[in-house]
Amino acid sequence: QITGQPSVLYYAEQVFTAAGYDSSNSAGVSVILGGFKLVMTGFAVKYVDTVGRRPLLLGGVTVMTISTVVLGICSGALASGDGEGVTLPARVSVAAIFTYVGAYQVSFGPIAWLLVGEIFPQRVRSAAIGTATLTNFLSNFLVSLSLPTLLESFGAAGTYYLFSIMGVVALSSIYLTVVETKGRSLE
Repeated sequence: QITGQPSVLYYAEQVFTAAGYDSSNSAGVSVILGGFKLVMTGFAVKYVDTVGRRPLLLGGVTVMTISTVVLGICSGALASGDGEGVTLPARVSVAAIFTYVGAYQVSFGPIAWLLVGEIFPQRVRSAAIGTATLTNFLSNFLVSLSLPTLLESFGAAGTYYLFSIMGVVALSSIYLTVVETKGRSLE
């Protein structure tokens, strides 16, 4: 959650509007985005046992991090632009959102939940899964609650850069602590 996933989705419609979609069209793009999420989750489900959890996490979070850097650059360009018409940064922002969402859906989206069910020993599994779920939703709540303050303090570009930094932290954590569970028994 701290890599910006809820925030990117909450503000996607504003990015779509800046790219020239009026409010009725931007809602339609949001529906397309939802369909895209479903397709990318299907990709993850299909390949998680052949590619492995760790490579999908590392690859997906890398792409997410790059996408938030691109969103930061585009947001900065849009903020300093003249606001006349649809600009290249606005269009690139839409592509970056789709890229971010696709990468999330093949990495953190399904794999975090899969790993939570695999890494804990049977004797503590249900309590550990409950704690992990609570932590996830609490993180979502805190990120969502702090987003207006972050936007006010750092602007959209700075907020995306902050999410990029958190993406690097997440990559480091995954690289150093997540073991591959593909092909292993639960115990």
